[in-house]
Formats: sequence, structure tokens, C-alpha cells
Amino acid sequence: MMKRLLMTTAAASLLAISATAYAQDNTGASGQSQQPPVVTPPPATNESGGTTDMNNPASPPAADPAAPAPAAAAAPPPANPPPSDAVISAQSDSEVRADQIIGMTVYNAEGEKVGTVHDILLDKEGKATGVVLSVGGVLGVGAKSVGLTWKEIDVKPDQQQVQISYTKDQLEAAPDFKTTEQINSEMNAQQAAPAAAPPPAPATGGTSTNP
Repeated sequence: MMKRLLMTTAAASLLAISATAYAQDNTGASGQSQQPPVVTPPPATNESGGTTDMNNPASPPAADPAAPAPAAAAAPPPANPPPSDAVISAQSDSEVRADQIIGMTVYNAEGEKVGTVHDILLDKEGKATGVVLSVGGVLGVGAKSVGLTWKEIDVKPDQQQVQISYTKDQLEAAPDFKTTEQINSEMNAQQAAPAAAPPPAPATGGTSTNP
């Protein structure tokens, strides 16, 4: 009887010790329950493999310093000049520029100043066919334009003058030179002018008598 009592007491003691050890494992040495550790999620990655700032999700990924620089646009090839037989590289002694002739003083055979060169006329092939002279007037005001064929003038570039065989009176008696624009303007003005109203019918005289 005594032996069974001792065995029961020993078994109860073992159970109490086991329960105490299990409680200490769950509560810790301080007697408080342990909190699970906080796990920080890893930073999100974009499709290109770079990390994205959670506070600024719209920020672009940092540039890779090892990435090659974009290739520059290729320069266009240099243009080819016109053929050598189409280019004039210098003015020859037998050539006179138009800006040299325009404005030259015109003299007649007696050395009298009769006007100045106002313009040069060219055909469709670029050949000079004539000149337009400014005759008379004061400082160009009230001057008359007279056209002469190219063969009627003698250009002297060394003397900066043009010589003709006509006097000033002959040039002033010549018809005025008109450009194509002036002719068209005059024609349009004539067409736009209203037609003259017909004259009124004359009044019939006499008195009428009633029968």
C-alpha cells in the first residue's frame, strides 16, 4: 500500500515538472508571450529588372553607366557641284556685268550727255537685245524712258559710259518705252472704265391740239 502511494506521488511530480517546462518555453524567461518577427517585404521590381521606390513609384530606373551611348545621326553626303563646263569661275576682260552698265552715263558722238542707262532688255535665251535710257528730267524726276536696240549703243566699261549716235532732242522726240506691266495696266483700266452714257433724245417741238 505504501509502495503504491509513493509511485503515485512520483508520477504527479513528473507531470507538474513537465507542465512547468512547457509553459516556460511558450512564455519565455520573462513570463511574457513572444511576438512574431516583423518581416519587411522586398522592394518591388519593374519589368526591366530595376527596383522601384515605393514612396515614388513613378520614378524612372537609374541609367546604366555601362550601357552604350545612342548612335548619332549620320551626316548627309556632300553635294556634287555642277559640271565644269557649266560654271563660270571668273569674269573675262570681254565681259561686262549688267550692274556695271545700269547707271552709266550716255553720251552722243559730240560728247553731249543725253541720259543714263536705266535697264537692260534680255530675250528668253538671256541675250541682251536692248537698253532703256532715262532722258531728261531733274534728278530722275520727270525723266522719259526711251528704248534702243543693243546694236545702237557702244559700251565703254573703261570710261564708265555708253555712246550713241543720237542727240537729246531726237531721244525726247522718240516714243515712250512701256513695260509689259504698264501695257497690261492701261488695258485693264480701259476695260474697267464705264461705257459712256448715250446722249439724251432731243425734245420734240410744237403743241398738240385735242379734236
